[in-house]
Amino acid sequence: MLNWQLIIIALTTLLAMSGTGASAQAFGIEKGNPIGSLNVVREVDEFYYIVTVPKPHPEFESYSVRTSSETGVCQVTGIGKDHDSDRYGTSVKSAFSSLSNSLNNIYGANKSYDFIQNGALWDEPNEWVMSLKQNERFYRTYWNEEHKSDIPEGLKGIGLGVYATSSDSAYVKLTYEFDNFDVCLKISESQDESGL
Repeated sequence: MLNWQLIIIALTTLLAMSGTGASAQAFGIEKGNPIGSLNVVREVDEFYYIVTVPKPHPEFESYSVRTSSETGVCQVTGIGKDHDSDRYGTSVKSAFSSLSNSLNNIYGANKSYDFIQNGALWDEPNEWVMSLKQNERFYRTYWNEEHKSDIPEGLKGIGLGVYATSSDSAYVKLTYEFDNFDVCLKISESQDESGL
């Protein structure tokens, strides 16, 4: 009798984990969460909100979600703190590398893009951040099924990138897209077009 009870407890635990574990890594926000269940800091529009998250990370200073009333949360984004006085990108690249290694440990294989466009004006080592600012350089990594990542059910993909706010200040952005993102996006686009 005791063995059956242990089996039932084990199965119940596994079912509970499979129901919530798929998207729990997105700073603690899950796919489909209604906006009313989140701690909203500010409403940008009816589809985009600045929120506080259950599981913040020290590299990030703000978080946002994309949502619709039909789908609930479909995207979660963390915006990193500015790495100032960093023309060479040394500090922000270090933060990116640390986050990328952590994500690799969780999700495995990825595809990285680290290149500067042909004919770029800002191509000197001390212009690394400026080349980002001018959209001449790309420094990003993606985890998804296409790249053979170990993506859990409910999650479409993850993107990590470096973006610049000035010639010597840059930040890391981490975005989780759930598999309801395309529907969510169509809903917001159809709303945008309704006034045309």
